[in-house]
Amino acid sequence: MALNLELLRHIRPMGDSDLDAVAAMEAATYPDPWPRQALAYEALHNPVCSAFVVEEEGAVAGYAFLWVIFEQAHLINIAVGQAFRGKGLGEALLAHVLRYARARGADDVHLEVRETNEAAIGLYRKYGFTVLGRQDKYYSDGTPALMMHLSLPMAPS
Repeated sequence: MALNLELLRHIRPMGDSDLDAVAAMEAATYPDPWPRQALAYEALHNPVCSAFVVEEEGAVAGYAFLWVIFEQAHLINIAVGQAFRGKGLGEALLAHVLRYARARGADDVHLEVRETNEAAIGLYRKYGFTVLGRQDKYYSDGTPALMMHLSLPMAPS
């Protein structure tokens, strides 16, 4: 399935008014969710973090948090709400943050993903991410993580 470019127009920077929806989605998605105050810090106060939401049907349907520190980017959190999965929103968010990272001077993107999250791993592989390694008991529930990496193409001059 090709990326629906129309979805990119529904992505915008995360604001304070999005945090309740993002926190609820975080709690419904992950066994050990980030608390709302951590999400708020990253979205609104961390100078190296950029946070985005994607909207669908007038609601926050997904979100992504990206750190860019010099030439390195780290996708620290990305999720799409259960009711909105399978519509390409996660792929649109990923494509957006990769373009954003490159535009901010990043040469590489790193991320960690639950070894059991086959859908996410498949999406990351589709975009060229490779597995650098595996970390046992990375998550609080003991699930291992795959450490993944992508070298970003040079930005057009």
